[in-house]
Amino acid sequence: MSARIAHISDTHLGARPRDGVRPNVWGQEMRTQLLENDFYERFTEIFERIAALDPPVDLVVHSGDLYNSPWEGNPSQPPVVAQETAISVLQGFIKKTHIPVLIIEGNHGLYRLLEVSLLDSLKMAVPGLDVATQQDIKAAIREDKPLSYSYEKLDVFCFPFIDHEVLRSSGMLPRFDDWILTQQKRERLRPAVGVAHGMDLDKTLYNVVFSMHYDYIALGHDHKQAKQSQKAWYAGCPERWRFDESEHKKGFLVVDIKVNEDPVVTPHILEFVRPVLNEKIVLAEDDTAESVTEKLRAWFSEEGLIAPWDPHTAARVRIVLEGGSSRVGAFDLGVALETFRLRVLSQDSEYNVAQFVWSTKESVDSEYAAASYPEIESEYLIEDPEKDFRDYLSTLDVDKSLDLDILTKIAVTSLEFSVGTRDGKMTSESLTRDDP
Repeated sequence: MSARIAHISDTHLGARPRDGVRPNVWGQEMRTQLLENDFYERFTEIFERIAALDPPVDLVVHSGDLYNSPWEGNPSQPPVVAQETAISVLQGFIKKTHIPVLIIEGNHGLYRLLEVSLLDSLKMAVPGLDVATQQDIKAAIREDKPLSYSYEKLDVFCFPFIDHEVLRSSGMLPRFDDWILTQQKRERLRPAVGVAHGMDLDKTLYNVVFSMHYDYIALGHDHKQAKQSQKAWYAGCPERWRFDESEHKKGFLVVDIKVNEDPVVTPHILEFVRPVLNEKIVLAEDDTAESVTEKLRAWFSEEGLIAPWDPHTAARVRIVLEGGSSRVGAFDLGVALETFRLRVLSQDSEYNVAQFVWSTKESVDSEYAAASYPEIESEYLIEDPEKDFRDYLSTLDVDKSLDLDILTKIAVTSLEFSVGTRDGKMTSESLTRDDP
């Protein structure tokens, strides 16, 4: 017996790039910001392409992060247009094709402290839509019942996002593994698919899922479309959510599945008209603020970005400035960069640029690499945070009664927890530990 599915993920509807964005430009007049609208267009395009597939698929699986918010970085619910887009696109697709859609909950679009889910309200609005939420998986574990759906040609076992630290701190990891082994096992000789939202990086991809002998595992959370194993793939994010995704192939997967055989996975790649550009510019020892600005202008010209404004092709640009100059200090360089950015993003600008941001890096000895975890993006590489913080304190008029060593310890420890080099929560006991 065989089945065919379309696998999509991490659509992040409602994502709104904020830093260095050209003001007062719209994707839909008075409704959506320009770059926000890109995510809605990709969502619509994907379902249009799936609807046109021949032969058609039996099911569309979305492996988490339908919406961009709420999450730790933004507790607000998704924009109204994000929710309208999800409803209208899914309603139209299911009505036209009669193909069911299943969406699991990821770490985005998730209310951490509320027993409600945006997916439940979406399901009420879209006949033919099935969902699996964090509340569903908690109830399934508590009641020792499976979290699965059966369709005409296949069975699907759902693993919405659940935080590893929550399971560990509550002593639930053994019970969670036992629930998977006893309740999420296949019972029939027909195609079986697992759907999970997690990554090895943050310990939310649970290895026991790979022991269940599913014929295919549809993964979400990693934004790069990639094969995890012979029977498990990440579909990736269909839009460039971060600058370091600019070189990723984006789209969705079509998966042909037969019982006890390796699946045949066919990537379907989207084409983009909006450039997303990353560039490194090395500062020379004798550079001035004016010469740095001229280097930037020359690069923009070489890339064809000095052009009439076109909202469809206006670029997103990130510059990494490496090295340093004895002739320009950090403050003066920052002023020059901000002045140049204002010129680039002004309403009467000669640049066809929708977003322009930069970061700095003092050393050119090692290559710049953006963080791989999609939740954390450091705009500055801090090689020695203790030294940097002490240098910063030296510029301040600090109360003499305060212990600078303790202040430094607090700052460095906070940074370690924020970027994940320490597990758990920061407490007063954390300050007495010497290990990272």
